[in-house]
Amino acid sequence: MNKKDLMDSIDRVINDWNSTSFSFSQKDYVPGLDDSNLTYGNGQEKKGVEINTCVLFVDIRNSVQLTKDKQDRTMGRLYSVFTQCMLLAAQEEGGFVRNIIGDRVMIVFPPDQCYTQAVNCAITINHIAKLINRKIDNLDFKCGIGVDYGRMRVMKVGVVKKGAENDDNKGLVWIGYPANFASRLTDCANKEFNDVVYRIDAYFYHHNYFGVNPFLDTRASGYYRETKDFTAEELAESLSVQQRGVNTIVSNKFTSPISIQPISNKFTYSPILVSEAVFKGYKKENPNAKDIINGWWTEQVRKIRDIDFKIFGANLTWSLS
Repeated sequence: MNKKDLMDSIDRVINDWNSTSFSFSQKDYVPGLDDSNLTYGNGQEKKGVEINTCVLFVDIRNSVQLTKDKQDRTMGRLYSVFTQCMLLAAQEEGGFVRNIIGDRVMIVFPPDQCYTQAVNCAITINHIAKLINRKIDNLDFKCGIGVDYGRMRVMKVGVVKKGAENDDNKGLVWIGYPANFASRLTDCANKEFNDVVYRIDAYFYHHNYFGVNPFLDTRASGYYRETKDFTAEELAESLSVQQRGVNTIVSNKFTSPISIQPISNKFTYSPILVSEAVFKGYKKENPNAKDIINGWWTEQVRKIRDIDFKIFGANLTWSLS
C-alpha cells in the first residue's frame, strides 16, 4: 500500500468514528475481548460497557536500573516469574488481568465485593514481591501497587486480521479516572522522594479583616516577621524583577528576607497505596479485620500530583502459619 492509499484508509477510519454513535451498557462483570456487548466495526454503532469497580496496577520498582545491571537471561526469568505470579494472584482473588505492558500489570475486579478483593489482591502481590526478592539472589526486587474505585468505560478497538495476528491487533481501552489515578498511585508506591523546600525567614504581610479585635485577631494589618516553607515552584512564582536603579529581585509574598534556607524532606510511600474511596469501602466490608482494628493503614501525608483525595498506605503480607 502506498502512502496515499494508507492516508485515504486512515481518513475513512477517522470519518467512521466521527460519524457513528456510541452507547454504553451498565454491567456487573469485567468484560473481555470477546464480549458481545463490545463492537467496533466500520459503519456500526460503537457499543461499550460501563462498570463501577476497583482497578489495581502493579509495577516493578527500578526496572530500568535492573535491566542495566542484570543480564538479559536474569531479566527474562524475572519478567516471566513476575507476570505468571500476577496472573495467579488475580485469579486467586477474583480479579481479571486486562493489560500487561512490560513490568506493569492492570487487574480489574467484578463490582460485588470489589474493595475486599482488590485489597486482598494487593496484599497477595506484596507478599509475592517479598518472596521473589528472597528467592532470587543478588536482586533488590520491589513492587509498587495502586488501587482506585470508580466508573470505568470500556471500548474495543483494533482492526480485523486473518490468522495468528488477529488477536494481536485488537484490544480494550479502559476510559476513566480510576485507571489514571490507580496508575499514578502505582508510580509513587514503595518509592522514596526527596523534596526540597525553602524555609524563608522574612516579613510577610498580614491582613486583619476584622480590625483590632482581641477576640478574633490581635494584630493590625501590616508586615510581620515569620518563618514559612515554600516549594521551589512557589518561591519562583513569587519572585519578579523590578527596576530600581539596578535590577532587583523582589517577592510578592514577603519583604526584607533575613534568610532563605533549603531544607530536604525525605518521604517513602508504602508499597500498597489505595484511594480514600477504596479504603472506606474496604473498611465498611471488613470492620473487624486485623488491619483495620490495629490501624495498619496510615494516611500518606505527602501529596501526589493531580490527586485531591486522601491516600492510605500499608505494607501488609499474609500470615501463613
